[in-house]
Amino acid sequence: MSEFESQPEEKPELTEKKISELSPFDRKLSVKFVVIEKTESREITSKKTNEVHTLADIKVGDETGNIVLTLWDETIDKVSEGQTYVINNVYVNVFQESMRLALGKWGTLEDTDEVIELDSADMENDRSAEVHNDTRRRRRFDDRRGRGRDSSDGSR
Repeated sequence: MSEFESQPEEKPELTEKKISELSPFDRKLSVKFVVIEKTESREITSKKTNEVHTLADIKVGDETGNIVLTLWDETIDKVSEGQTYVINNVYVNVFQESMRLALGKWGTLEDTDEVIELDSADMENDRSAEVHNDTRRRRRFDDRRGRGRDSSDGSR
């Protein structure tokens, strides 16, 4: 293969986790769950692009716990209460101190033949009810634009 031929895209190595095993900011996960409750969707406008999107918070669970899954746009209509799904390449984020699953740009939502019965979902271990502070280090706005400590006038 020459250096200019494209190489097949490698799939990321995914870690299968139960809901009770999730931690804030986990990445590259595969999680199987049953949809417990599908809330009303709402429209939001992107601050970046000014585009209107539809958003819904879906309560999902397994036998170890439950958590909120945030779905966007056409993905919302792909889930139904009481049905079991596998979500791949999902990540965990913290929004308003609440841990949530997020599908993201590269994630996939799939039907599965394996069934998690709705009444077997652990409703006591609500992972989204736990308080988590977002302690990730953030760069200041000026630093992203190349005007941080090394700016020519010495200001920050």
